[in-house]
Amino acid sequence: MSNSTDGKRWARAYPELGTGPVAIEPCISREYFELERERVFKRAWLNVGRVEEIPQVGDFLVRDLAVCQTSIVVARGRDGQIRGFHNMCSHRGNKLVWDSKGNCRRMTCKFHGWTYDTAGKLVGVPDEANFFDLNKAEHGLTPVATDVWQGFIFINVDPNPKETLHEFLGEVVEQLKGYPFDKFAFGYGYKGNLECNWKIAVDSQQEGYHAPYLHRRTLGDICIIPGNPFMHALDIKFFGPHRMLSLPGNMAHAPSASEALAHRFGWSIKREDLGFLDRNNLPKGINPRRDPNWLFDIYLIFPNFWLAPFNGAFQTHNFWPISHDRMYQEIKMYVIPPRTAGEHFSVEFAKCVNRDTWLEDFSTLENTQQVLGSGAKKHFILQDEEVCLRHFYKILGQWTGGPASASNSSEASAIAERNA
Repeated sequence: MSNSTDGKRWARAYPELGTGPVAIEPCISREYFELERERVFKRAWLNVGRVEEIPQVGDFLVRDLAVCQTSIVVARGRDGQIRGFHNMCSHRGNKLVWDSKGNCRRMTCKFHGWTYDTAGKLVGVPDEANFFDLNKAEHGLTPVATDVWQGFIFINVDPNPKETLHEFLGEVVEQLKGYPFDKFAFGYGYKGNLECNWKIAVDSQQEGYHAPYLHRRTLGDICIIPGNPFMHALDIKFFGPHRMLSLPGNMAHAPSASEALAHRFGWSIKREDLGFLDRNNLPKGINPRRDPNWLFDIYLIFPNFWLAPFNGAFQTHNFWPISHDRMYQEIKMYVIPPRTAGEHFSVEFAKCVNRDTWLEDFSTLENTQQVLGSGAKKHFILQDEEVCLRHFYKILGQWTGGPASASNSSEASAIAERNA
């Protein structure tokens, strides 16, 4: 399928998503945010990290999830099992673990000294004899459903999730089977708060339409290839509530002097020897069109996890709502572990380029939120390459029962019924 001459192809491929405007209300409404909190984030599987963050027995990480009104501690027990718990002491409800990460044999509450092991069992109570019929076995930490896929740790705060993690991920599991996520190491990242609705940030990362304009200084002609000046996607697919888009890169890009030096020792869009992927034997969902101009794919795991595999790195992006107009985000780039001085230089160069590209992405978000609140416009006007936004708001509507809900297809009805 041509990505340059076959205009408006996504509307033909996915007619159930429509072509009309999409309501702005979900991005400014406090009421809609509360629906998302209760019907989406407190029911969906949420990515909270990777197994490499807690490799040893006793390692733990803490994720404060404002949108779920809780804090989660994920720990590797003495048996090597990864478990998640509400980070809350059973005695008086104090927040148990205050550090964001660490290693311990026991987790002790700073309020009254109640102690738990890394499997969540209550093992110590000061002045225990002065309690009334206290059975420690009944007062361990409250668990949350926890599972791992491809090294990514997910939790679900619903006490009785309607589906397992693999059922939730559905076809995404098969699409990315064989991609060597475990061969990469954390290289660098970026995190911080933004004064905007979380969906405004997600929207900025699920289309390539903006790249030739917003990123013209940092990426330049990397985003523009002959016959495709607007970075039209190579492919777009939907897997239940999840979606992917495959994006092109300019293989004829002429690097600057510093860029060329960095690329001598590290990953670039034209170097195959530093990638782990054989372009003739790719996983099913990596460059699904097998296009020679492929640069990277984006997988958006509903509701708030963005995953981008390249042929020499991968990137993650977590979008965490705080309120209807505030959010926290965390971006991480995983790279081939550098071994030489040249490879370290290459990673540092990529770190600077990506930093500047990400800052360009973020530069629009708070300003957008400010003017959306005026009420001057009621709808977003989307073009064909923004079809992933249509899918996103449709799925949100099905889960929340709010605006952008579409129930005119069998798939939509099935998803809505499952999450009722």
